[in-house]
Amino acid sequence: MNCDSCGSRFTDGVQCGLCKKHYDFPCAQISESGWRKLGVERRAVWKCTTCRGRASPAPATPTPDPPSLENIMKEIQALKAHLTGLPTLVEDVKSIKSEISEMKLSCEFLSGKIDDFATKISAIEARVSSLEDLSENVSTLQSDVGMLKLQLAVNDQRSRLNNVEIKGVPEKPNENLFTVIEAIGNAVNFSIPKSQINYLYRIQVSNTKEKSIVVNFVNRYVKEDFVASARAIKTLSTADVGFKSVSRRIFVNDHLTADMKLLLNKTKLRAKEFNFSYVWVKYSKIHVRKSDSSRVFIVNKEEDLNKMV
Repeated sequence: MNCDSCGSRFTDGVQCGLCKKHYDFPCAQISESGWRKLGVERRAVWKCTTCRGRASPAPATPTPDPPSLENIMKEIQALKAHLTGLPTLVEDVKSIKSEISEMKLSCEFLSGKIDDFATKISAIEARVSSLEDLSENVSTLQSDVGMLKLQLAVNDQRSRLNNVEIKGVPEKPNENLFTVIEAIGNAVNFSIPKSQINYLYRIQVSNTKEKSIVVNFVNRYVKEDFVASARAIKTLSTADVGFKSVSRRIFVNDHLTADMKLLLNKTKLRAKEFNFSYVWVKYSKIHVRKSDSSRVFIVNKEEDLNKMV
């Protein structure tokens, strides 16, 4: 087969879908791979360069009629009709510009207020931070004070380790307290020589007119033995120590501070609430036990009451 453009023979080429002429690939200005990629349908309508160059004649453009005066006047009237609303539009634009200016002033005013508020908030935050630091310091100081108060209370109670407080003994004019203590010792089968007594005196019992007797022993173990002997006599009364006209119970206990007495009362109430069987004082410390088989623990401060459950 000969190429219709250059006359060269070729075995594989292209055919124009319009003029039906055959061309080799160089004359058709297309590569073999490009021709293969066109597919059957697109190859069937492919045109050679000659057929593609034949442009169809452009349609004749009608010559416009020359403008008439009447048409010009109509266009001017239409333009004037469009411009009739222009003054109103201009006023609206001016009004909008005025409103925008007012809004701008308002925004600037509000921006200033926001800056003022931000400054005040920063100052408040600084004060809050300072107060938080103070609060932490106060909490630390309160904790330290609490520890000091507890230590003072412990020291105060420790200073009374050798003391015994005896309640229920009537006060007589010109009484000899050594004689009274000797009589109590005889009643509980415990001999108390004067050499074992450092000093003794009466103190006012809170909320009453009575005065208890405080005995300071030279030896703490003698004091503990005396308290144990007195507690063993559950019916010890004034009649047992020479007061025949008055008969009432005599109580021999450790000499507790006011704070320890208050803690002892709270401990007894807690023990009653939670069915604790035993509450007692030994060596000036409050001991509790729920039952015979349970462990004993010591109540040193009010927070320890929470353990009694």
